[in-house]
Amino acid sequence: MAFAFMCHHNVFLLYGSIENPDQSKWDKVTHYSVFVSFMIACLFGVTGYATFTGMSQGDLLENYCWGDDLMNAARIAFSLTILLTFPIECLVTRSVLSMAFRPIPHFLSTILIVGTAYLISISTDCLGVVLELNGVIAAVPLAFILPAASYLKLEDGSLLSRTKLPALGLALFGTVVALIGLFTVITNFSTSADRCIQGHWMPYCGASQNATR
Repeated sequence: MAFAFMCHHNVFLLYGSIENPDQSKWDKVTHYSVFVSFMIACLFGVTGYATFTGMSQGDLLENYCWGDDLMNAARIAFSLTILLTFPIECLVTRSVLSMAFRPIPHFLSTILIVGTAYLISISTDCLGVVLELNGVIAAVPLAFILPAASYLKLEDGSLLSRTKLPALGLALFGTVVALIGLFTVITNFSTSADRCIQGHWMPYCGASQNATR
């Protein structure tokens, strides 16, 4: 869930895209977008698990049979969404690399980023494990630990002062969640990998069965 709502690294690009940006407009954008995303995630998560229960996959579309035309259309729409979303993530990574190191031609840095992401992505076909690792390694630190740690570093006063205690609690909470999540992923890795079915017929799919009947 932390990964699903992880958009902190896109803040500057999105804020800069607002016409005459100010705090009020930014609040509306963030509140509305997060609320809509939350409702969609709940809708698909609850209905998906209620339908397939213990056989639910990390990629819910994998639970539907390949003979289902409606779900095939959904797969195409999802692929287009990912195709159009990836450039935003790539631009953020490229911008960070350009600031951290000497300027690299955009063509070379883009090929490096896309190639690295591709090589990592083909190392596994289990989306659930990837999302779990991404959540505990990247999303939790970006959402909870780093913002709180930055505030603790920049704000004047004692670490245990009243103004810093909420940030300190947030940083500790994020650290505990990350450690527990990483431990859970490692201990359940073999079980999750065995349950992951990617690109294969589900046991309940017949040769001509339509999963939505």
